Amino acid sequence: MRGVLKIAGSIAVFSACAGFGFFAASEIDRRHRQLKALYAAFLLIQGDIRYRKSSLPEAFLTASKREGDFSAFFGGVAKRLYAYEADFEQVFCEELKKNMEESALKKKDIALLAQLSGMCGKMDETLQTTAFDWYLSQAEKEIDLLSTENAQKIALLKRMGILAGIFLLVLLL
Repeated sequence: MRGVLKIAGSIAVFSACAGFGFFAASEIDRRHRQLKALYAAFLLIQGDIRYRKSSLPEAFLTASKREGDFSAFFGGVAKRLYAYEADFEQVFCEELKKNMEESALKKKDIALLAQLSGMCGKMDETLQTTAFDWYLSQAEKEIDLLSTENAQKIALLKRMGILAGIFLLVLLL
């Protein structure tokens, strides 16, 4: 009976350590996925403005119809812009604060988005698409950097979780 409890406890300790490593790895990957989703959404918004000649509310409404982590954000911005509640920059920043609390984005990612809001609120189509070009280039640099860094970090975190589990098993047994 005592041997069965040792084995069950060992499995529980090892699983917890390995699970923590895999969870930490998934959180690092989550930021990368969210940045790619934002990149795709702003590419869609830029295309709507440039080629369909949509207004900002229309373009944000189109982006909100896509499934993803940020559809509520884009929908909130579009809804408030259609209601003329405030200017674009204020609406964008308020919705950004409200909807980005649960995201995996870092402060610098959110600051980049806030900077974008100040660049495209009261401009014509050409300047808006130029502002979106700027944001897309900045986001692409960050995504490329994360792509190279994350592969190493994810592998390391998974291995560290497994090794921590093995280390604790050796200590406990």
